[in-house]
Amino acid sequence: MEKNNRKQMAKRSYGSQFLKKQTIERRSDKAIYVREEYHERLSRILNIIGNGNIPLYAYLDNILKHHFELFGEDIIKDYDKMNKPLF
Repeated sequence: MEKNNRKQMAKRSYGSQFLKKQTIERRSDKAIYVREEYHERLSRILNIIGNGNIPLYAYLDNILKHHFELFGEDIIKDYDKMNKPLF
């Protein structure tokens, strides 16, 4: 991703980037394990900043989306280096 896009993402408020509801259905989600200290921290953020209106799965989905937007090109480059074609 270009530096300008990264700067634009950084300019958005935290709430507008991460504290928004998602359209994914809870039943289709997979279980994940999070460190207890992170779970407590995430829950406090959601309760205070998110006013208790955003479920944890939606918050994590937004964080992961942002991560892949920022580092997607780097991930693909590293993946391609490690995953050599058979032919």
